[in-house]
Amino acid sequence: MVLIPVTTAAGDAMQCDLKLTGGSVVDGSGGPAFEADVAVSGDRILAIGDLSDVEAQRTIDCRGKTITPGFIDIHSHADWLLIDPDHHGLVEAFVRQGMTTVVGGNCGFSPAPVSETNLGGIKEASRLIVDAPVAPRWQTMAEFLDAVDEVGPALNLAELVGHGSVRAAVTGSLRPDPPNKDELAQMERLAREALDAGCIGISTGLGYPPGIFAEHDELAAFASWAAASGKLFTSHVKAYSWASGAYQADPTEQPHNLLAIREILDAARAGGARLQVSHLIFVGHNTWPTCEDAIAMIEQARAEGLDVAFDAFPYTAGNTTASVIFPPELLPHLEQVLASPEQMEPLRAFGDATFERIGFHLRDIQIMHANAQAFDRYDGMFVGDAAEAAGMDIWDFYARLVVESHRNARVLIHKYSGSDEDQRAIETVVSHPLCTVETDTFLTATGHQNPASYGTFPRVLSTYVARGLLSFEEAVHKMTGASADRIGLGDRGRIAEGAAADLVVLDRSALADTATFDAPASYPSGIETVIVNGRPVLDDGRYDGEARAGRVLRA
Repeated sequence: MVLIPVTTAAGDAMQCDLKLTGGSVVDGSGGPAFEADVAVSGDRILAIGDLSDVEAQRTIDCRGKTITPGFIDIHSHADWLLIDPDHHGLVEAFVRQGMTTVVGGNCGFSPAPVSETNLGGIKEASRLIVDAPVAPRWQTMAEFLDAVDEVGPALNLAELVGHGSVRAAVTGSLRPDPPNKDELAQMERLAREALDAGCIGISTGLGYPPGIFAEHDELAAFASWAAASGKLFTSHVKAYSWASGAYQADPTEQPHNLLAIREILDAARAGGARLQVSHLIFVGHNTWPTCEDAIAMIEQARAEGLDVAFDAFPYTAGNTTASVIFPPELLPHLEQVLASPEQMEPLRAFGDATFERIGFHLRDIQIMHANAQAFDRYDGMFVGDAAEAAGMDIWDFYARLVVESHRNARVLIHKYSGSDEDQRAIETVVSHPLCTVETDTFLTATGHQNPASYGTFPRVLSTYVARGLLSFEEAVHKMTGASADRIGLGDRGRIAEGAAADLVVLDRSALADTATFDAPASYPSGIETVIVNGRPVLDDGRYDGEARAGRVLRA
């Protein structure tokens, strides 16, 4: 690349607000790094090149440093945080790992639309993700997005509308029956209103109610509404383990996680939608060997013309609700089942047998926050250790945890795509060209944290690059340009003239993730400056908790 000084048409030196000088630019395209200066005017990148003649109100010396686009978390639940006027201090963990944009509304669970039918459910279920129940002061998605803008978010937010939230607004969360014609028409109206309000697509959460009750025709309809708007269809699929309660098929003949991928591929194909498979994980060590088959299915679908890709986080555990392990037929009356010794006995036998088949057990679940006063002292403990400390049988302990938390105990499930000793599956997924990087994390002020909240992007850029799984430029592409392309935000995720001035300055020699499962609340090293819409939010290591530099990105 030939870099020349930049001047105006009249030959005068350009002027800018901020100039980054002497850095190695990794522009988000996946192409090789190059030496250049970057000029920012307002919220846009003004110029790239030899900008020695450009006058700047402020200059940041980036010699020996790397300049990248701001990182995009393609699968986040931070929309539930950003609506809180006091969120700015809490999301420091996101900013310090280089994030400038989060994609919310994932797993079928968006804060809107809201109706009398799902208002109580949204308030209660929000306790899973944030510290205090969210009390919606909005009904429509347009009203929610306006409310986030009024708060002044620390980061940019792009929002998906959740299939689960739409369905619950019409029929409630726990009704297993398919929607009738009129109900489906109401769902279509709500979904299209949200897409017209600026949502970047539709998400599904098929591992949770009500998504777990959805059948092909319903999913294909939602996919078609996303496609009609030219927007993305994303899915937390129905099963991520070799055997599950979601399907009746013999898993020795048809592994259930592969059935789940086939189901959503078929729905996207029928609806003509672009598909993003959310957090492609493999739960339990007997599921890990299906990794290659799962990726092959996705590659085959892509070869046949379906625009499909996936995302993943670089950790062998992920956060979810404690109730996720139970079969769908129990969910409408789960509390009664868990409180009944007669019904618990066959459930215990079924659970132990199923867990044995997939190579997983309750003892592999770590409590993040019990969300129940009698159990909060067990935060951070694995369920087996907590049950022993409580003097209880492990299944009895877990049942009480679910019931007393109203299904909102936050947990980390381990043995996701690997372990400390065997990370072949997770490395295969994260390094694949179709994979973008996500956190899928719950960040709260209380309880034990998920290390993904603190170290996801630095972990890929340091640990995974150091292992030779991908080049630094490829890793940056996965969390910038590739993510922006998937969600349809062409002015983000790249360093180019006219693009949004979301930028990161980092020191590759010092870059490292420091968060662990034992000590997760630990900031990474090496990320020095993070710029959101032209404004430094992390400035030479100093976080500006009062900055409200983000905005809602409407598509």
